[in-house]
Amino acid sequence: MSLVTTRKLKEVRLHNGVLIESSTGIGMVAGIAANHIISNHSMDQVAAMDSEEFPPVSMVFNARPKLPSRIYCSQELNLAIFTSEIPLPVKTHRAVATELIRWGLEAGCRTFVSLDGIPSENENRNPAEKPGLWAVGTTENARKMIQEAKIQMLDNGMISGVSAIMLNEGRMNQYDVIGLFAESLVDVPDAAAAAALVEALNSLFKPFDFSIKPLLEEASQIQAQMEKLRRQAEPAIKEPYGLYS
Repeated sequence: MSLVTTRKLKEVRLHNGVLIESSTGIGMVAGIAANHIISNHSMDQVAAMDSEEFPPVSMVFNARPKLPSRIYCSQELNLAIFTSEIPLPVKTHRAVATELIRWGLEAGCRTFVSLDGIPSENENRNPAEKPGLWAVGTTENARKMIQEAKIQMLDNGMISGVSAIMLNEGRMNQYDVIGLFAESLVDVPDAAAAAALVEALNSLFKPFDFSIKPLLEEASQIQAQMEKLRRQAEPAIKEPYGLYS
């Protein structure tokens, strides 16, 4: 297993909090959704995740370098979010998932949510069209939350990546883990699918009231910015990591 470490910047003490995992995946939907919440709710960076297996990339914001895989927190919302602006090497997925759960439990999180996209079977779907969305729960309590939120269950299928490990760990250890998967366009950042994920979070957790209107209105700008970051990082993560090959 690849060694992954969490570098603390601030102490976090949540009470039955929620931790959202949003690694870069299909359509960048998880990252778009997470960054929308983070930027619109003044969430503080509290930690960064690092590994010798991660690509040598530094993200620069406001003239300050940041590790690309970070954890943000809002005490007011009782919420923590993990986001990564680079694709994580497959060999680190298990270590990232287990470390996130460990960090979350230590920080006082009770519920874990993993966001991702599922490739759309309709390649010609209008980017503004509302996509399908499905959920998976690891415990009876998690599945009850999904039912009460009126989100469709994913009855059969295969999940991969960090989401899969978090779901498996939740099932084996009786942690409340919910996977949310939005139907996503594959070749372009999909803000509409990201908005569907944000809507689902609002339905699952009543204290959350994240507006999706700015996300939809600024979809083209958000998509262009995410694509720009991906292109800038690509030379560093293509070799020797082979993430785009």
